[in-house]
Order: sequence, then structure tokens, then C-alpha cells
Amino acid sequence: MRGMLLALREGFVAGMIARAQLSLVVLALCAPGIRAQASSASLPHTLTDLDTKRMAEAERGEAVTITLDAPDKTEIAMLGVVRIPVPRAFYLDRVHDLSGFLVTGMRSAAGRFSDPARSDDVAALALEQSDAKALEKCKPFSCDVKLPADMMERLRSELAESRDPAPKADSLMREWVIAYVNAYRADSSEELVVYDDTKRSVRSSEAFRVLRSEPMPAGIDSQPFAQMLALPRSARPADVASRISWEIDRLSGLKPTLEVVERSIYSPSASPAESYMTTKLLYASHYFESQIDFITIADAQAPTGGPDIYLVIVRRQKFDDLPSGGLFSIRGKAVKKLREGLRATLANTRVEMVKAYAQSASAAGRAP
Repeated sequence: MRGMLLALREGFVAGMIARAQLSLVVLALCAPGIRAQASSASLPHTLTDLDTKRMAEAERGEAVTITLDAPDKTEIAMLGVVRIPVPRAFYLDRVHDLSGFLVTGMRSAAGRFSDPARSDDVAALALEQSDAKALEKCKPFSCDVKLPADMMERLRSELAESRDPAPKADSLMREWVIAYVNAYRADSSEELVVYDDTKRSVRSSEAFRVLRSEPMPAGIDSQPFAQMLALPRSARPADVASRISWEIDRLSGLKPTLEVVERSIYSPSASPAESYMTTKLLYASHYFESQIDFITIADAQAPTGGPDIYLVIVRRQKFDDLPSGGLFSIRGKAVKKLREGLRATLANTRVEMVKAYAQSASAAGRAP
């Protein structure tokens, strides 16, 4: 087993990811209980039926997702893999504006921040009616919207004087988000919001550092991500491109959530067959203390000889609280819902990329 993992890591880091090699990465992650020796040139022969099924699904282009071990009950970690029959350059060109790396189908509104952020950037931002109403009653350690204590006090005070609190709540939140994004950019240590909505204050930066410090699954190179997220920012490679956006996501069964995220992309010359992307959560109005996506886009040789890519994502999320015992296991339900959501997102991303590539090829008068 040790020999297999070493072969995986060396193959991934060196950028020599061929079809069989990345298949081994997927197998190592999907089947941590395998007790077999393997080299990068052959697949293990002692797989269970489930492992074989997963591998076949991934090779057919179906989205595969699994839950990873997490050190804390409030964290959920997942791995997702999908194979997409498009060139890596095409995929990167489609996401070059950094407004989104995956097709979620959950985003109801979104906008990008200028540098510096200004009011025009959030003109379309509007809170849910229930959130606007909740803000009228917000006070530290008792609030249905995640915010710092000083902002809760301001909202409660100013909304109490308004006959129609919803427009005022929208205006105050837009103002706060703009100020927060500009302050984040000005702070080289990237300290994030402090949440005072529950029984204890939570520093989002500390939650993020916990997620960032956890080891990557075997076979995934952590070095590019460490470079992309290095502090101070001046320590990062000059060709790491980043953008901050806001979006409102709607997941079935959950409250619509306003999120502010920073997306970054990096194609290091030392890894000519891979590119790397991160999505860092800067703020969430509900549920999340922190979240980060580590995404690898790796070249793969298609059976027909054309270019394919593997999209590999490690997603780590830290929540307010996820009780796992008793009659109602919130954590178990959340894990299932989020894993299914990630699988659907990867599948949708594949469909959209294949469709866009076919249209591009048709317009150019060439075969896709």
C-alpha cells in the first residue's frame, strides 16, 4: 500500500498524470481500505465490487463523490472527481473571469467586486424577507443571521426607526459588505469576519486556518495550494489571479445564503499538465464558519487520442453545529445532502463544458 501511495504522489507532483496514474489517485481516495501493492503502470486486482463500480463510473465521465474523514463533528470533508472530454485550455478559458469554477444550479443572484469595492457592485444584492425581519431583533449571541456584534447592534438600532425595514436592511448590508471586502484586501494577514450569532464568538480566520492545515488526501499535491494561500500575500506567486464575488445560493431544505467568496487560479510552470483553483469563503449569512475548495484540473489522454481533463475537488466545510447522535442526526443528513449536491454540481459542470466545447468547435468548423 505504501508503495502505491508513493507512486501516486510522485506521479501527481511531477505532472506526469496519464490516464492510468490518475485512475490510481481516484482508487486510492475512493478505497482507503485496499490492501494491495501496485505500481503506476497497473491497477490493483483486489478491489471490491463497489470500488470497481466507482472507478468505472469515473472513467465513463460520471461524477464520483465520497466523504472523507474529518477531525471534528462540525466539519464535513468531501472528494469529488469527474472526467470531462475537453482540453484544459478550453476549461480555463471558460472560467478565466473567476466568477465561478463549477456549475452549481443553486445561484439565484451574484456580482463581482471591483478594486476597491463600490456600491455599483452590490446594486442587485437583496436579502430574503425572513432575514430582513430577523435583523430587526438581532443581538449578540442571539441572531438568525451570522454577523459581528457591532453590526447587529447597528442594524437593530436603525431598523427600529424605519417604517419599512427591508430596504433599509438591504442598504445597510450592502454598505457593510463593501467595507468588509475593502478591509479584507487591505489586510495582508487576511483576517476574516467574527461571527457573534450563537453562544460563542467564532473567528472565521481561525476556522479557515484549521481547514487549511489539514493534510490533503494521498496523491493530491498540496504545494500549489500552499503557494496560492500563502501569507502575507506578497509571498504568493505573481501569476496567481484572484477575484472576490458575492452570491446568494439556494439549496433545497436550507435557508438562502448570502456568501462572499474569493476565487483564485494558478497554472505553475513546474506543473505543465495541471492547473489549480481555490474558492475561499470570506462570509456566509447562514450555517458556515468557513469553507474552502481545493480544485485540481489535470490533463488526461482520451481513448480516442484527444485531450480530456480530470476535475478533482477536495471540499472542506466547517459549520455552526452538526449534532451526530440521537433520533435526528443533523450531521448525517447534511453529509448526504452536500455529497449529492457536489455530485450534481460536477455532473452539471461536465454537461455544460461538453456543450460549450461542441458549440465552439462547430463555430470554428472543426470536429470537437
